[in-house]
Amino acid sequence: MSSEEERGLALRNNWMDALSGASSEDWSALPPELLEMIGSNLTEGAHMQNAAMVCKSWNASIATGLTSMEVDMHSDPGMWRSKIVKLQSLIRHLRCVVIHVNAAITDDMLFQNIALVQQLKGVSELKLHLREGCDLPPAAAAAIGAMPHLTSLSVIGGNLKPDAAASLLSSVAASSACDVVGGLGLRSLTLLPAVPYGLGDAEMAVLSACSSLEVLEFRAYRLTSAGLATLSLGLPRLTRLAITSLDSDSGYELACLERLAQLAELDLALDNAPIGAASRRALCAVKPGRSLSLSFRWTDKAQGLLTEYGNRLANLTHLDVGACRVGSESLFEAVAQLTGLRELRMAVYSNADHCIPCHLSRLSALAALQRFQLEKRRAYFPEARRFGESSIAVPVTAEGLRSLAGRWSRLRSLRLALSRKDYSPEALSVLSNFTGLRDLGILVERYPGSSSTSSSSSSGPQQQQQEGVQEGSGGSFTHPAHASIASSSSGSSCNVGLGRLHRRTVELPPVLDLAWLPPGLQSLELNNLLLDLDEPAASLTVAAPSLQPLPLSHLTNLDIEACVVRQLLLPQVARRCAASLRSLRLAGVVGLCDAVLSECLTALPMLRSLTVSAPGNRAVSQASLAALSASHTSREVVKGIPVTDDDGSGSTTAAAAATPWRRFPQQHHQRPLLPLLRHLTWESEDLTARGPDLSTLAPLTALRHLYLSCTDKTAERALGSLRVLQEALPYCHVDMVWTTARPGDVL
Repeated sequence: MSSEEERGLALRNNWMDALSGASSEDWSALPPELLEMIGSNLTEGAHMQNAAMVCKSWNASIATGLTSMEVDMHSDPGMWRSKIVKLQSLIRHLRCVVIHVNAAITDDMLFQNIALVQQLKGVSELKLHLREGCDLPPAAAAAIGAMPHLTSLSVIGGNLKPDAAASLLSSVAASSACDVVGGLGLRSLTLLPAVPYGLGDAEMAVLSACSSLEVLEFRAYRLTSAGLATLSLGLPRLTRLAITSLDSDSGYELACLERLAQLAELDLALDNAPIGAASRRALCAVKPGRSLSLSFRWTDKAQGLLTEYGNRLANLTHLDVGACRVGSESLFEAVAQLTGLRELRMAVYSNADHCIPCHLSRLSALAALQRFQLEKRRAYFPEARRFGESSIAVPVTAEGLRSLAGRWSRLRSLRLALSRKDYSPEALSVLSNFTGLRDLGILVERYPGSSSTSSSSSSGPQQQQQEGVQEGSGGSFTHPAHASIASSSSGSSCNVGLGRLHRRTVELPPVLDLAWLPPGLQSLELNNLLLDLDEPAASLTVAAPSLQPLPLSHLTNLDIEACVVRQLLLPQVARRCAASLRSLRLAGVVGLCDAVLSECLTALPMLRSLTVSAPGNRAVSQASLAALSASHTSREVVKGIPVTDDDGSGSTTAAAAATPWRRFPQQHHQRPLLPLLRHLTWESEDLTARGPDLSTLAPLTALRHLYLSCTDKTAERALGSLRVLQEALPYCHVDMVWTTARPGDVL
């Protein structure tokens, strides 16, 4: 038995002993954090009502620990009224409510439903998420802004038209004027509608009258320097200001922001760097110790700003240089002066006729860095009239990463999106040196015409490794993991079964053994890689259990796209992160089939979001989707694949003997698969061609968002009417490929 399994068994036994000896009076002794974690799984009124019927002590205790709830607004006012009443009676300490609104709810329904939300007297934080195509009417906006006891308000997504924005801000300003003397008033306001909408100069005068605001974040639309000057005349308590989508071509005069005396955090997303000496001095005038965040879409002027004022921006903590055309390595040198940076995002490109080396070691002086993202984009070469790989070389070597890991001890997030030639064969094997990493993304970008541009974009003569790909059935492949590392550029080839591919010579992507990853990862994104998982030898697990967790054991989000995997790898990964994984995305994965999917999903009971995209892969069908809605009594055999141990062996008996805690799912009781699944995206050949199967979707009652790869016409032929699917999933927002205007009265 491995150390992780022993710890899991001991923890489970301790909980069983504690629960078996606990009396009804002991529920109140549970910590509030545990009660809130349990309550986060109670997403519907029926769930809360069932939980309240356990006993009186449990009803009182679970209500004490629950302070937030996420609900979906129902189109039927009666059903919505019933849900609000249940929220009021079952959760008496409710403080935060997140409400999702879809496009099927009309303006009158939305106004009536918001009026019912006002009955929740204890709610101080309201988050309204509007689906695509959903409008916020002025009457509903005014009702939201006038809600009493509200200290935080967020409106995200949807369409916020000028009349609705004016009504909302007027109500907020009136409430702030009444609450400034004796009450708390609205402290935080976030308005992030869809991109065509936002706040302009006309709304700045009303917004500046919201004197109780301390945190303000909004999307700008046609906002000018005059609007910023108007905004700075008010808001005496403002400590954080975040403005996105500043779309002025001439830049902004930011000197007016010096009037905000209490401003501690400034976050600006601009198209261009600010012009004029006064504006640039305004950026540098923010007092030391305060946070300054800058992001640019175009960085021709930003590079000059960083070069000229980089040594004066000691308070700059977040920097996003956007798409930057690199002419030399001076950009890296300018960024290296910003020693206070905690977050850095760079997207570089170049169409020069010579190679420009950009070494990551130049950024080693950024010792305070916590998040780093680097992307190499494609470039347009006018002489050849084509797009291709940029003439930039960003060498990623084992020695370089090992050096950065020693200097970037605070790094928590790392994302690299480079070309195949930038990764040396042994570079990824030292990722475990970044012991503090929580988020990791390794992407191998594929550029158009990369074979013809390799001479201009490579840092030197490199012999590219060529592998032979033969047509096969997609059943298995021989992974050249360690062989390819030993001979980095050898011309040896191996036969890889990649499905129905033509016989041709391709360049295999880099190899990544998942055992090389840091043990504390919570989010992992992989693209265009050869994946493997080298389990530790059996003799190593006989010794005393180590306190160091295994890689992937704390993973909550996993995104794999265009990677090559063997059949048993994904089930191995699923068993490692079975207790923690919440979101899974598999797109274009070579080696994926129904049997593998069924085995993975069986081991992931905590999954909340699932995306499967397999266009052109006939081995993936709705048969594995049917496994989501089926109840099961054992996971001994799923679609012909036996339950295997973590080492990939097929001995079911040995696995059961070595891990006693796996015997519990084998008891003869019915339980649905993935009971917490709320978001599902499915794209397969049979779904696109024949439409959805209602019997596989109807049992997924916890779903709140469903996307299907078929068209509305195909789904209508398969189901008879789209209304059938909406009636089976009344709380779910169903989306698909629409060939006509989306009917609001159907979906």
